[in-house]
Amino acid sequence: MYPRFTSRLGNHYLLVVAVVSGMVLTSLNGAALAGDEALPEPEVTADNPFWDKASAGYMFRASYFERTSDGDVPALPAFTQEGAGIGGWLYGTTGEFADFLSFGGSYYFTLPLYAPESYPYNFILRDPDQLGYSVIGEAYAKLHYQGEGHNHSLMIGRQSINNQWFMDGVYRFFSKLDQSMIGRRDVRAMHPITYEAVTLQGRLLDESLRYYAGYVTDMKQINDIEFRNLYQGVYQLLTWPSAAKQGDSDGMAYFQINWKPQDHTMISASYHAVQNLLNMAYLDVDHVIPLQEQNYFRIGLQGMYQDSNGESLVSGSNGQPGEDFSTVYAGVYFEARPFPWWIPYGMAGLTSERSQIRSPYSIGPSYLIQRVGENSLAGEHTWILGTVIDFASWGLNGLSFDVTYGQRTHRNVDGNADLPMADWNEVATDLIYIFPQDGFFKNLRARARYAKVWQDGDQWVASTNSIQDVNTTIEDLRFDISLNIPFF
Repeated sequence: MYPRFTSRLGNHYLLVVAVVSGMVLTSLNGAALAGDEALPEPEVTADNPFWDKASAGYMFRASYFERTSDGDVPALPAFTQEGAGIGGWLYGTTGEFADFLSFGGSYYFTLPLYAPESYPYNFILRDPDQLGYSVIGEAYAKLHYQGEGHNHSLMIGRQSINNQWFMDGVYRFFSKLDQSMIGRRDVRAMHPITYEAVTLQGRLLDESLRYYAGYVTDMKQINDIEFRNLYQGVYQLLTWPSAAKQGDSDGMAYFQINWKPQDHTMISASYHAVQNLLNMAYLDVDHVIPLQEQNYFRIGLQGMYQDSNGESLVSGSNGQPGEDFSTVYAGVYFEARPFPWWIPYGMAGLTSERSQIRSPYSIGPSYLIQRVGENSLAGEHTWILGTVIDFASWGLNGLSFDVTYGQRTHRNVDGNADLPMADWNEVATDLIYIFPQDGFFKNLRARARYAKVWQDGDQWVASTNSIQDVNTTIEDLRFDISLNIPFF
């Protein structure tokens, strides 16, 4: 039986990108020479940056995902999520017309390699039938203005939102992952989240300050073919068919700044308001102490505040209004590179008893994200220790191994200590290879990941309104490869 493949190209919210013809500027340099000397041939140059600076390519991806649980109680039932796909996205951008206007877009697609119908929700194939799919993931117009010491751009249409800016000279630049409450959530399954939005970003103060702002109306989940409102795109992710989805959000307004007052310090702050769902605020200070050569010590402090917005659909179900909530979180992060080959790191955090931390539109900027466990639950005490081994010191450039172990305790269901959640213990490993040389395979990235979770202790069961003693495990196995292949 051949793999199933579906395509939706223009029936739902398809944006049409107009192509604007460029200008041709011709300059002639001539010189009038005396006597019988012949005039030299004029030097002619053509400059059409709209076409000359255009780019296109193919981001190849292949991915396998398997997550299983041996749970045998109603509180934590057994499950399997499994699938594999190949595809990625074709992309293209024009150069700038009149140094001001450009266009771009991406065509996302996935073909099933392994699609067991009984194991959906693996974020690779299209749920719930394990289908392949294709969709216009990006289609935008971009306005750009640049002056001395500042740079600004406005993007309109379907787009990927990336508000990252990392510290220089550190190894684990992904310690805060998306570094924003809205982002790509690119877990290297097949595709990132994309949005229908108007976004503005820029650089000021000799580029020491970066700002990001925008209004988002709809989103496309990483394995979906439709752009849905910001409630349906997340909180009804496992509700099928689409007609069964309920609830609505008019969109999200956000603003974020990243400021480097000096080379080794960065301050980040943001505020996101998602209509009828929640408000999210975030503050982070990151500082690096350089040592000799590439060695350093790094420390970070961060805090988050979240509360309900409008009908608080985030705490309800099936599109029904939920209860108002508010919560806070505080965390600390340490990282060092005492030797070129060894990068130890650790983080810890406390979350208010009032409610859990949510990050539905990105992996989030929290230090506490693990391979399987993500944002912290209400009342959670969290600590994680890890280390990276960089094999470049032994001549194996591009090869690294990352291992972490963490514990999550004192967890409960949104502010109710009488509704406990089992303790969470997780160990995870990543073996990553990035091709270190120029040529066709430049920046090829391959990853093998294994993680295991132990859940142990008292667990509240909603279906029976009872508390059970649980002792179950989750195993997570992933393989993925990606390679950017530029055409021009």
